[in-house]
Amino acid sequence: MSHSDSSPLSSELNQHGKRVQELIAEIEGVTDPNARELLQECMQEVLAFYGLGLGRILEVANSVSGGQAVYEKLVHDSVVRGLLLIHGLHPVPLEDRLREALAKVRPYMESHGGNVELLSLDNDVASLRLVGHCESCPSSAVTLELALKQAIEEACPDLLSFECEGVAETAKGDELHVPNGAPSWTPLDDVHGLDEGGLLSVSAAGIPLVLCKSEGRLYAYRNRCPACNMPLHLGTLERTLLSCRAGHCYDIQHAGRGVGSANLHLDPFPLLASGGLVKVALPTEGGRIAAANRELAAAR
Repeated sequence: MSHSDSSPLSSELNQHGKRVQELIAEIEGVTDPNARELLQECMQEVLAFYGLGLGRILEVANSVSGGQAVYEKLVHDSVVRGLLLIHGLHPVPLEDRLREALAKVRPYMESHGGNVELLSLDNDVASLRLVGHCESCPSSAVTLELALKQAIEEACPDLLSFECEGVAETAKGDELHVPNGAPSWTPLDDVHGLDEGGLLSVSAAGIPLVLCKSEGRLYAYRNRCPACNMPLHLGTLERTLLSCRAGHCYDIQHAGRGVGSANLHLDPFPLLASGGLVKVALPTEGGRIAAANRELAAAR
């Protein structure tokens, strides 16, 4: 995620964008047809005016010595990218940006024994397919919501929608819950000191997590055994198998799938390493409240 994704500038632009939409709606409601047409033409000319300016900025940045680096930063900045898309100026085709978004989350999915494929992109609607262990695991729904959706929305706000094959349906009564809304990526401290085969209990935004390190990879799961409710960090990790103190075992490289019990799954949380930081994807406020309620219910 670029620095501008969560900056005050981005928030201010979102507010202005919302106000523009409100003003457009008011213009549409003007009863005098001549006045309405004049207002609409004025807005179109203003957009065209600033669109030409944005296009010229890209041309200059791409033509001067050393400007290529500036050009690349501009077209990949989330704020500038949104403005370029409004004016139809973004130089990177939608399919290329979609493939870049999938490549961004592919290392996480591969670490859980799965992958994602782009099947087609027609009329700005994408068809994807989860393969590998993600295909047969209900936890793939969490992967889809927290990893794929976030990456695609950031890189491809002009994508109308996407469908994903291979997402296992959650059985009735299963404790898997997909958070509502886009997640927030929260940096984790003291993660790099975790030794191979180690377990670490951390809390992120009030959500208890257990971090595991196996074969050089980091994994994050909700710190609770779904079978006995015991904290997982008190258990043991043997290569890829995480066991709680009561002996219930889970394969952390295969999305937390229960060993010997297909009905048991850990709740995975996507991790992304960027710029020396390790970040975990957490649900937004509504999802956190739901998660807290589930923790209270499980503790009773």
